[in-house]
Amino acid sequence: MKPTIWAILLLACGLAFGQKLQDASANGSPLSLLVKNDHAEMGPYAAARNKSDKAILAMVAIVRATDEKGGVHPCHSYMDYTFKSGGVLAPKEERFASLIKPADAGAKVTSVDGAVLFVQFDDGTIWGDPAAGEKLLAARPQKLAFLQKLVETYYASGEGAFSALLNDGRLGSPEDMLAECLKSDADYRKVPTIEMAKKLMAAAQSWRALGIF
Repeated sequence: MKPTIWAILLLACGLAFGQKLQDASANGSPLSLLVKNDHAEMGPYAAARNKSDKAILAMVAIVRATDEKGGVHPCHSYMDYTFKSGGVLAPKEERFASLIKPADAGAKVTSVDGAVLFVQFDDGTIWGDPAAGEKLLAARPQKLAFLQKLVETYYASGEGAFSALLNDGRLGSPEDMLAECLKSDADYRKVPTIEMAKKLMAAAQSWRALGIF
């Protein structure tokens, strides 16, 4: 990743919100960022589009919204499709990356800029700054262990114990984030949460068997 990326982000401005996201990703980025507004309950959000010819397994990006008062709200997007029900991000596919919110509640967002910092392809190769993806990749064994514990708890102690573990806010960041995604995916797909946990666990175990983590 080029060291000038932050300078580019600071200079990106001037486009009316709702028209375009100023993408300051380094040359050769396999992903592009754009603004979408196709879910009324969510509002405008930043999406990532795979413009490469390879499937993407993980990505890290930053999206910044500037409002009419001059406030800037930065949001880092950490997407590990290893633990997503939709699986890898296929070529030409677009998916949610981050919400777009003003720094001051109620203020109008006037411009949005961002950059892709890190990408891991489904063959294990990477693009971008390895340091940007280090935390995301390092959390994989912890997330897989959590899924295994959830499934074991369900069959050993029942649904009540499973739900208590799933909703335990004291678990720590990787587990908490995975728990929220797990519940959200299960609700969206309209399947029991335990079934979603088993599906994600099996997928993660397959990637581990391939040596991806």
